[in-house]
Amino acid sequence: MMYWHLPINQKLKKKGLIDNTSLIIFAFSTVFYSRIFCSITNAPSILNLAHFAVVPFVLVVVLLTSPTKDRKQIAIAYSFLIGLFILLVVALASALWNHAGLINAIVTFMMLGEPFMFLLAISCIPMSAKSITRMKKWLIWSAVINFLLAAIQKPLIDSGQLYAEGLNGTDGCGGVFFVSGAGNYVSASVSVALTLYFFSNEKTFPLWMRITVILAAFWQILFSDSKQLLLAYLIGWGLLILLNFKDINKTIKLLIATIIVGYGFLWCVQNLEAFAAFTSWARPELYGPDGEAWYAKFYSVRSILSHYQSSLNWLFGLGPGHTVSRLGAWFLKDYWSILGSLGATTRPIGQEAMEFVNSFWLCYSSSLFSPIFGWAGIWGDIGILGLGAYLFLCYLTWQQFGLDNSLKVSLLAVFVLGFIFTQMEEPGFMLSLAYVLGLSWQKQRLRKQTEQATRLVQRQWIELL
Repeated sequence: MMYWHLPINQKLKKKGLIDNTSLIIFAFSTVFYSRIFCSITNAPSILNLAHFAVVPFVLVVVLLTSPTKDRKQIAIAYSFLIGLFILLVVALASALWNHAGLINAIVTFMMLGEPFMFLLAISCIPMSAKSITRMKKWLIWSAVINFLLAAIQKPLIDSGQLYAEGLNGTDGCGGVFFVSGAGNYVSASVSVALTLYFFSNEKTFPLWMRITVILAAFWQILFSDSKQLLLAYLIGWGLLILLNFKDINKTIKLLIATIIVGYGFLWCVQNLEAFAAFTSWARPELYGPDGEAWYAKFYSVRSILSHYQSSLNWLFGLGPGHTVSRLGAWFLKDYWSILGSLGATTRPIGQEAMEFVNSFWLCYSSSLFSPIFGWAGIWGDIGILGLGAYLFLCYLTWQQFGLDNSLKVSLLAVFVLGFIFTQMEEPGFMLSLAYVLGLSWQKQRLRKQTEQATRLVQRQWIELL
């Protein structure tokens, strides 16, 4: 049986070193606050990459120092470690076959595997009620800060009082992710995911407060023009209904909620000017067999296939960072001064896709039609084997951490967003979601332990009587 040694943990506490819950909060903060910190202090942008070292370090510390005999925690640890190992092997094999740099494989592995590492680190800690409360408070205040910053940034940028590197108020209102090219999408995505968790799981707060939070997140979708986020969650909701079809009671409840929300949204689109932007997609001519929507969306798929030279490209792709992943499309370019010196390699596919986006009217009008999106990037870079390894980790997450409908719909929305843009490779969003999933799992674990202890005491009293 796997066991993480208690004596090591006790020695750390005696020395006054940071505890594992604090390490989790620190790792989350290096992702969540690094960009706004660099923007405010003019610190080197390399600090935005610190989380690539911090998260694996925290995972190793947690695995070595967290005492647990909980079979479920141990089983989760083994399964996730196997999945991460497979993903790493495939990334390395793809790099070797395609003559890509070793650093390409490492960065690709971290971009895809980091959220699962973080989730594993959270789930391995036998947290107390006090630790869970600390994590919850940090999460809630982080969500509030992100929203307030985004709401303040938009009018300041539009009025010229705040410079956002050439971005307007809509694209520049990135909250804690100010300034970055897709900061508005990432900030809004974080707000929606955390809001759904808050509304469904923090029922000690009054209903009016939880409804206000939902309305605030929806307002952020509007002022940040993150329409595709709403689409992803609506499709995710539909998928959840299909998945719950065997449970008639759940299906009926979800259908009723869908009808109410659907009619309310339709009324808003037809009667309120603030919702007029949502009609920009409602052009049937874009979606015909020869419609421009399909031409734009699958540009990168056609480009990737045109570069295949062997049947093994189907298995291993064209190499980590060599196609339209976040690494290939702009990360390598932005950090070439660092990655180039470490032996990074490139191919023109990603940059050609970026040029297509900037030149084709439909692509630069909405990221919904962007040919640069998560699933295409994973498949293009590391092939069907890499895609399979990533989906295996996604399956484990769904099975172990999809504890309620609010968490499941967020996971399904991530799946849909993978067909729209590169949110699956945005650490700020993905680690925030991992934080929520891990926190919910820890709360459930503690509740079950408390219930078991209570039943045991009751049984002992009955035996005594």
